[in-house]
Amino acid sequence: MIMANKKVFFVLPLFIFFIFTSRLNAATISLLPQARTFGIGQEFSVDIKIDTEEMYINAGQATLIFPVDILELSSVDKSSSVFSFWPDEPKISNDEGVLNFTGGTAKGISGGALQILKINFKAKRAGFAELTLRDAAVTASDGKGTNVLSALKGTNITIGAAAVPPTKSPPAPEALVETPKKIVREPVIAQKLPSKPELRVPLYPNEARWHNYIGETAVFWDVPADVIEAAAVLDKNPNTKPVNPEKELFTGKNLGVLKEGIWYIHVRFRNNIGWGETAHHKISIDTTAPLPFEIEMNALASDNPSPEIRYEIHDALSGISHALIFIDDKELARSTTTATTLPPQLPGKHLVVVRVFDSAGNSVEDTVEFEILPLVTPVIEFITESVSQGDLMFASGKSIPGAFIDVRVSNDLQQEIFTGTAQSDNSGNWKMTIDKPLSVGKYTISAVARDERGARSYPTGEEVFRVRPKTILSFGFIDLGWFEILLIVVLIIISVAGYISWWYVSKKNTREAYKIIVSRDIEKLTALLSDHLKGLEDLQELHDPKRLAQASFLVNKMKDVIAKMKKYLGQEVEKLG
Repeated sequence: MIMANKKVFFVLPLFIFFIFTSRLNAATISLLPQARTFGIGQEFSVDIKIDTEEMYINAGQATLIFPVDILELSSVDKSSSVFSFWPDEPKISNDEGVLNFTGGTAKGISGGALQILKINFKAKRAGFAELTLRDAAVTASDGKGTNVLSALKGTNITIGAAAVPPTKSPPAPEALVETPKKIVREPVIAQKLPSKPELRVPLYPNEARWHNYIGETAVFWDVPADVIEAAAVLDKNPNTKPVNPEKELFTGKNLGVLKEGIWYIHVRFRNNIGWGETAHHKISIDTTAPLPFEIEMNALASDNPSPEIRYEIHDALSGISHALIFIDDKELARSTTTATTLPPQLPGKHLVVVRVFDSAGNSVEDTVEFEILPLVTPVIEFITESVSQGDLMFASGKSIPGAFIDVRVSNDLQQEIFTGTAQSDNSGNWKMTIDKPLSVGKYTISAVARDERGARSYPTGEEVFRVRPKTILSFGFIDLGWFEILLIVVLIIISVAGYISWWYVSKKNTREAYKIIVSRDIEKLTALLSDHLKGLEDLQELHDPKRLAQASFLVNKMKDVIAKMKKYLGQEVEKLG
């Protein structure tokens, strides 16, 4: 592990193996075969496989642990590996019981049983050997180094007939759904040759298709009551008739892990009359991805919006089935040819991905980035900046000669309200009339040039125009719509009402002031008359001529005061009115 960590900075730019965030839980690394028994001194091999579960990967690493007292790792074969380069070459340590490796491929690949390494062992002594994997990672070909490893599956190897598993047994390997059962019974007497066996192969049930996975394979059959022997053989000849019977009569036979290629299982029965007809079952296995390829284009930068892509693809075993083409992460087409013309693309950079599948479902991909150069952007030279509701709006400008000008109008919520197309003349002039009724508000207009190939320009900047209410009255440069007229009437009404209110309040305040003044003067008059009357009362009690003269003077004075007050109060009353 220390040595592996020292190489992280070398491997990181290619794989980023030690980033375990954003796991997609897809790929599985397995050891095959599962649960085998070998004799002491016997040599055998174990394969390291990756099931990508439809993910695309470009690298993998793992550490294999094995018991050095039971097994010796003699060699590693990477000749059939899907990995084409090894930043960390497979390194064997029979002292520590460790094998480390880090491998990768320049192209993304996918498959159910991708071959990574073949490991050759030699059995040293009897015992139970547990082979495990750890410190593993599988990197997706997503440009981010995402670790998509979800599971590790080891294997168990038994050496020698007397070997006993350790007290704490490792997890049992995945068992077959069913196992062949021994037939122990007395056969009945047959009247004719036995019928042809009906074969069942659970791992590979479909003879017509290719399979991209491997595992422990078994074939099963039902044994009729008259059968005394069965002969079964596995080879690559479609017409073999087995002649050597099995040592004992079973309901099937374990065939182990099959290698890539086309295999045939042949089974027939024998009864007391003789051998019956042979049944055949075809198994087609291809776990190797198609050969790497490269996408070719005439130019990686062009104003041609529909470039052609080409690719040479080959598969040595099951053959090429089809290719899936993606543009900017969106599936574009399924193709069975080696050349495809892309539909028109917008200006800018694009990423095309081609994934080639063989008939077994294995696949390899390649990517290429290309750029579509834009046409010259058109110019909007004139627009009607303000129009009455219901009137036509005009726009015009310049572009390349003979171009289609796609005009787009949006409201202030960036919702498309109108689209239309004009065509520029031989001088590049174009014009557009927008006759769609528009609501009152603010709008933006932009334009894109397009030629007959589908090539486009970048859009122009957005020009702003406004739609105002319909004009009812016009005074020179002043146009009044219903809204403006209503607003003016409302303002006049408010002004008149305000003036009347002010006048009324002002008059009311004046009357109140005069009321106070009149009340005050009446009080003064009353007090003055009261004083004069009291003086008269006092003089009346005295019968003195001098006093009577004074009384006459007071009476005259009172008449004078009353006359003045009558005139004054009359004026005040007029003011109150």
